[in-house]
Amino acid sequence: MKIDPTNFGDRYGEDAFGRRIDATPRVVVLHETVYSLSSALNTFMTPHPRDEDQVSYHTLVGQDGRVVDLVDPLNRAYGAGFSAFLGEWAITNKKLKGSVNNFALHLSLETPPSGANASASHAGYTTQQYDALALVLSGWIRSFNLPPAAITTHRHVDLGGERGDPRSFDWSKLQVRLAALGDLCVS
Repeated sequence: MKIDPTNFGDRYGEDAFGRRIDATPRVVVLHETVYSLSSALNTFMTPHPRDEDQVSYHTLVGQDGRVVDLVDPLNRAYGAGFSAFLGEWAITNKKLKGSVNNFALHLSLETPPSGANASASHAGYTTQQYDALALVLSGWIRSFNLPPAAITTHRHVDLGGERGDPRSFDWSKLQVRLAALGDLCVS
């Protein structure tokens, strides 16, 4: 699927101050759409010329397990604003705060209808979503040599304290699937 080119870009080899930075993907940030898959796709196809409005994920997973690739993993998606992973961020625009976007892969799960609100939880994600999520993550783990510990959530990288997604995420459901694929050792 083609999204508007204002909503993604190249990964930077230098930060906003001219220092070399490593743009190799080394963290996966999980998100949720909050509304329907079609609503999210419409947002990504809409031009957002202002840097602070740009938004995208590399991949979306619908409630039916359908995988929609939006941004090539070698490119930069705009999934997290003011954010850090294990104390690391990159400042690629002097007008904006640091972010993980330059070295992150972003994947969003379609939110169930019960989650189209601001509550702290919802009905959760489908079996099909967890199955598809594990397959996408397995591919990324192998392609980019990522340890499973590099899989995190928007809630955990957000430094502004505004994000809580993906709500109602069940880590054990993902762990079982990654273990079955040989990408995680569970005792």
